[in-house]
Amino acid sequence: MTNKKIYFVICTVVLCGLLTGCGTSTKTNGTTGGTKTENQKQEKVTAKFIPSLEIKEDNHDMTIKYAVKNISGKKQTLTFSNGLKADFIVYDQNGKKVKQYSEEVSATQATEEISVDNNKEMEQKFIISDLPNGQYKLEVFLTSKEEKAKTEAEFIVTNSLYTNGSGQYVGQMDPHTIEVNVDGNKTAFQLSDEAIKQLTSIKEGDQISFIFSEKESGQKTIERFFIES
Repeated sequence: MTNKKIYFVICTVVLCGLLTGCGTSTKTNGTTGGTKTENQKQEKVTAKFIPSLEIKEDNHDMTIKYAVKNISGKKQTLTFSNGLKADFIVYDQNGKKVKQYSEEVSATQATEEISVDNNKEMEQKFIISDLPNGQYKLEVFLTSKEEKAKTEAEFIVTNSLYTNGSGQYVGQMDPHTIEVNVDGNKTAFQLSDEAIKQLTSIKEGDQISFIFSEKESGQKTIERFFIES
């Protein structure tokens, strides 16, 4: 075989190898791209419920309307471990929790299932009556096993009958009345039923914070204490 023929054969083999390599590379890249797109579709989560929230100040109360709409395209079943279907938490403007619904109400322990048809809503109404004037953030959510549907909103209380108070706990005057040193003045406060229950965790001499109301006669009543958990 002449040198020219040998050279031609070698060039032909190299060229075929390059073409084969390019074809394999293109096929691999195409397969990788397809796998990535499929994973993205699998990771995409479709919402089954969409929550909505309405907050309105009614006289001296805040009325909360929480609704959850089924947008899944079919009937959905929600399982609740007790009679409490929804819960809320209120935070002050500093981010401190000042109130949680589930901590103030009692609920049955029986498990309950509720079916919600497609495009139908389940609603929960709350009334908050003991927040002093100020700015707050509200979080509301379902208590079901399958879905939380959490939503939040800020609101302002402008017409409250309640005031924030603080001082040093002096002692108990009778089962429903305590004495508090407020800015050097010893002041008598009546206690609500909730405040009476909380009083067991307070000792004489403690610095206390609370919410109180005041009647036209001047009688002050502590509605609840702020106790660090």
